[in-house]
Amino acid sequence: MRARGYRRPCPRGAALALGTAIMLVIGVIYAWSIYSQPFSEGFGWTSAQLGLCFTVMLGCFCLGGIAGGAAAARLGVGFSMPAGGVLGCLGFGLCMFLRPERLWLLYLALAVAGLGVGFIYNGVLSAVVPRYGERRGFASGVLLMGYGSSSLLLGSLASRLIVSPDFGWHLTYLLTGALILAAGAAGGALLRPPAARAAESGALPERAPGLTPRQMLRTSRFWLFFAAATIGTAFGSGLIAHGNYLFLEAGASGETAALGVGLVAVMNGLGRVLFGTLHDRLGFRVSLLTDAAVYIAAGLGAALALRGGADWALIAAMMAIGACYGAVPTISASVAGDFFGQAHYGRNLSYVNLNILLASPASAVIGAMETASGSYTDAIFVFTGLELVAVLLLALLSRTRPVI
Repeated sequence: MRARGYRRPCPRGAALALGTAIMLVIGVIYAWSIYSQPFSEGFGWTSAQLGLCFTVMLGCFCLGGIAGGAAAARLGVGFSMPAGGVLGCLGFGLCMFLRPERLWLLYLALAVAGLGVGFIYNGVLSAVVPRYGERRGFASGVLLMGYGSSSLLLGSLASRLIVSPDFGWHLTYLLTGALILAAGAAGGALLRPPAARAAESGALPERAPGLTPRQMLRTSRFWLFFAAATIGTAFGSGLIAHGNYLFLEAGASGETAALGVGLVAVMNGLGRVLFGTLHDRLGFRVSLLTDAAVYIAAGLGAALALRGGADWALIAAMMAIGACYGAVPTISASVAGDFFGQAHYGRNLSYVNLNILLASPASAVIGAMETASGSYTDAIFVFTGLELVAVLLLALLSRTRPVI
């Protein structure tokens, strides 16, 4: 019999569509370069100060994933996602009280917003991906395509609203906070992980096998994958953050450079679906090694194109790098379940995603190398060389035995 108060679960396809829409909303944190413009022009804050804001927000996003996973394990995603929505809304709302002398408040506001987004991100993946069984890579790819597309879609809208005399940055921030609140509320009301849905229906299935986070952290499989993922994330995020300047260095016009940035963003989204599907069909060995091989080839191509001033060849190489960067979080979402089981999937995924936090300084490192040498070429060669280390780590990972 169905438990009292049972609600008919959201169908799998509808859950994927809703989850993708929610990820599209919360992915707006990656449009920080757009949202930060009013503070540079109006408050006189430097690019270094505003760049640190993004690092703070990204770090708190990762910590929010851990906290959100723990909250979901105790109270369910029906609590954790709305709580994330409240935090996200509060963070953007606090920005209404900013003044030139209150830079600290911006850091605090974005830290709160980042925590909230981490709660929702973890909840969506935990609720949707396990429903897809052998197609988990495809499901995570679609969800993360929405997440990665946010800066291109919602970021472009925010850019127009911020400069609009009838709207401005204050209302844009309030609207963004309201959207995150609505996304968290919708996810909490309509999305449920398979185990939670079974419990609501009164079914008593066997507990899914899986390692706890503590057990997972004791395995070589976790650390080998985590290290390789950190290198891949650093390579992709670091170069993409400088994409516009890379294209200009290669001789591209301002319009061509802007088009190149958009094309890289498109490939970032498509790469998530492509590599997720590849993972489903051929497994983690093929998908991860393919990602690393394309990274290396694209990195060498980008360095040579930049040195030769071939702007369109550089754009093509950066598009491939964008696709590879999109592959890392998608494969991570599948590997967290494939390697360590479904019993503690949400919490384990939050630890796997900490590679994003460790990789976040890559943009600053690449910027410092460019400042020292006057070109991005050396930085590209260095990060391409690091990807060779990732290949070695993945080869060792392929030789490890399953732990469940």
